[in-house]
Amino acid sequence: MFKQFITLIIILLILLNFGCGEKKEPPAPDIVATFAGGKITRKEVEDYLGKIVKMIGPTDAKKIHRKDVYEDVARSLALDAMVKQKIREKKLDKRENIKHVMKHISEEMNINELHSQAHQGKIKVSETDIQRYFEDNRDQFKESPLIENKEEIRSILQSKKEKEYFRNYLEELKKNAVITREYRLLKVPEPSEADLSMYYEDQIRASGSVKRPSLVEKKKFEVAFRNELEKKWFEENRNKPLFTVHGKRYTVGEFYQELGELPLHERKKYKSFEALKELMDRMIERLLVLEDTYDQMLNTENQEEVKHIREDMLKQILHQEEVDDKLEISDEEMKSYYAKFKEKFVEPPQAKISYIRVGGGQTDDEIKRAEKKVKEAYKKLKPGFLKNGEPFEKVARDYSEDPETAKKGGKLDKWISESGDMFVEMASHTFHENALGLSAGKISSPFYFHGSYYIVKVRERKEPRPLSFKEATVQIKNEMTAIKHEELMRKMGQTLLEKANLVVYDEVIESMLKTNKKED
Repeated sequence: MFKQFITLIIILLILLNFGCGEKKEPPAPDIVATFAGGKITRKEVEDYLGKIVKMIGPTDAKKIHRKDVYEDVARSLALDAMVKQKIREKKLDKRENIKHVMKHISEEMNINELHSQAHQGKIKVSETDIQRYFEDNRDQFKESPLIENKEEIRSILQSKKEKEYFRNYLEELKKNAVITREYRLLKVPEPSEADLSMYYEDQIRASGSVKRPSLVEKKKFEVAFRNELEKKWFEENRNKPLFTVHGKRYTVGEFYQELGELPLHERKKYKSFEALKELMDRMIERLLVLEDTYDQMLNTENQEEVKHIREDMLKQILHQEEVDDKLEISDEEMKSYYAKFKEKFVEPPQAKISYIRVGGGQTDDEIKRAEKKVKEAYKKLKPGFLKNGEPFEKVARDYSEDPETAKKGGKLDKWISESGDMFVEMASHTFHENALGLSAGKISSPFYFHGSYYIVKVRERKEPRPLSFKEATVQIKNEMTAIKHEELMRKMGQTLLEKANLVVYDEVIESMLKTNKKED
């Protein structure tokens, strides 16, 4: 019996080894991989690699032409397809709230497109406009020449022309539109004194209190009662047309849904009948703009963008349901994490600074002018060995092109420090590097940052200090959430790929690598 068992095991191992060594032939020369219900083509992999090349630049492109990279791309594409399949299985794209959100994404894109088109074609600031503004406002610019103020003037005139253009544009749309309004449906009936008294009594009985309500409590009861009446009124009238735009009707229910989606502080502004009327008129204006943009500007390119945004949003919802809703972090786990990595929970250095900013300009002449001006300012501050520089405040008033801080001698009142947000810090890193490395009283050399030249002086400085567990709680939770999220995402991806039965065809990848090697 034992010999028979050993023989069976040997046969199974031979079969397994035979299956593993078997070379799998691709179903077609351009099929890189197959998986449950789909395939990955050569073109899809090349398109994906093309996007990577755009991000890393052509110099580093050779680094991605490796077999393991191509295999990873095939896995990524298969995983993406499996995620979409799971979205279809769960019918996420059929939910009403998803449709509603997508509608707004499309709307915002169209309005953004309108702004872009307007800037490119209709809102222009000419050199003559700039010259005229400069002449008319000489007192504002004192002795400084036009070239030093050109960008500031352009920005001022651009903003004015934009407001004027959109005001006229909206008026023209409203003048030519066919609109009906039923404002009366926004007027929630006022509660009578008898209704309020009855509501007070009901609330008192429900609470079991024997004390009569104070004036403050009565006011709270009244607010709660009015909220109930409002909700009931809009529910009863939800299917009635509130307004029409070119024959298309919009119901009370649609309006109330929009109102409910506003942030709480915004919603509080629209409690009165007059405020609700104003909100409705703004909605009508928005719809007129959207209708016009749909007619004129919705092109194939941003339709494709809407599609990609929609797919990304559905993936986020899937991740929320499959991953984020399962995230749980206990206090004990957080305390253990803090004890293990205590040395990294430190408040970064902070500084109060003053600065001089000189706009870099766009043309070669403007850039040379900016460089000359900032060097001149720095020489006033640091004139050389054994010479005393001028006060920073005076030089800032004379040279800085930042109108808000220049009049205060370059003074910025708030503390600055490195941000905990990686993307914010990436955007601000150059500035922080030059400012936060200085001790109190020191002045930086001129440096370039986001289109301007800066000289920074540190007035006060706070050194880094360790954070207590309580102070670091938010940071700890964020870090642990990110770690757990990554782990759950990896597990979800692994499960989906196992379900996919992915097969990658080596000979197709090798053929692609040979082709790309020749091209390189």
